[in-house]
Amino acid sequence: MIKVILFDVDGMVNKRARYFSHDYSEEFGVPYQEMQPFFEKEFLDCEVGKADLKIELAVYLLKWKWEKPVEEFLEYWFSRESNLDSQMLDSVAKLRSGGLKCYLQTRNEKYRTGYLWDTLGLKKHFDGIFSSADLGFMKPQIEFWAAIYKKLGDLKKDEVLVWDDKMANVQSARDFGFQAELFSDFDSYQDYVNKH
Repeated sequence: MIKVILFDVDGMVNKRARYFSHDYSEEFGVPYQEMQPFFEKEFLDCEVGKADLKIELAVYLLKWKWEKPVEEFLEYWFSRESNLDSQMLDSVAKLRSGGLKCYLQTRNEKYRTGYLWDTLGLKKHFDGIFSSADLGFMKPQIEFWAAIYKKLGDLKKDEVLVWDDKMANVQSARDFGFQAELFSDFDSYQDYVNKH
């Protein structure tokens, strides 16, 4: 019997139309290709808590023609990638009212994790958030799920259901021993919830 559901953030709870770097490239005339090296190197360390995003960005912002404080850059970034799905939040509210614990699981660095939880207010809708920045591992590493399981406390693995929009993450969660389903669209998700 399922007692805990772990929801993926981006692509499921938050409907990001596209990455902010596309908007930024168009608005500031910085070629998209010039922004990519940061996301392929330093940003990966930020995502697992080994580096601080504000410090790592300092080297790049001048190249990217940003002249304001780094905090304002993060606001630009995070706000453009924020679009919460009200249908999904309503579904989560019903599941929680029925006694299920609902958590977020995400591959995110610490500042965006905080933005999602506090500024966007996801803390009002979920019981907690598990972020790669805090766990020290990212999906689809099996250690990501192991770290979450340790934090969940006294549960059997098959009492945990993972929803994610990437099959590699679903498969690694299953390999760990969790139940896991691939999220493709809200209607298919709702059909599954109604049946189970």
